Amino acid sequence: MDAYITVSGNLGTDVEHRATDNYSRASFRLASTPRIRRGDDWIDGHTTWVNIECTNRLADNARDSLAKGDPVVVFGRLRTKVWESEGTKHERMVIEASSIGHDLSRGTTAFTRIAWARQPEEADPGRDDGDVEPSSELAG
Repeated sequence: MDAYITVSGNLGTDVEHRATDNYSRASFRLASTPRIRRGDDWIDGHTTWVNIECTNRLADNARDSLAKGDPVVVFGRLRTKVWESEGTKHERMVIEASSIGHDLSRGTTAFTRIAWARQPEEADPGRDDGDVEPSSELAG
């Protein structure tokens, strides 16, 4: 079972990007601060800091699209990262993002579609995609 989560907030850090020949990884911290109404006034609640990680195309696009302070919405799997350092066990909650976007309730943005190189499709010898007339049962 996976725990999927959606979080909105502001980038608290710039996107940190690392890449090798065929793998990209990016991470940043997200600050989520609720606004609380107290009588006629609004105050900031306690800020929750979340670590966000993403890979490959999403990592490259995050690097090219996001900057510290940007309002975003992040969707992904909630994970616990565990490691040991100098005999001490450490844990950190991380969202492994599958989608990241600017929060359009707080401003506008422009989308640029990236044309990815496509591999030629291999012909399936058991399938004929030639000019086929629809069957009389489906034609209507």
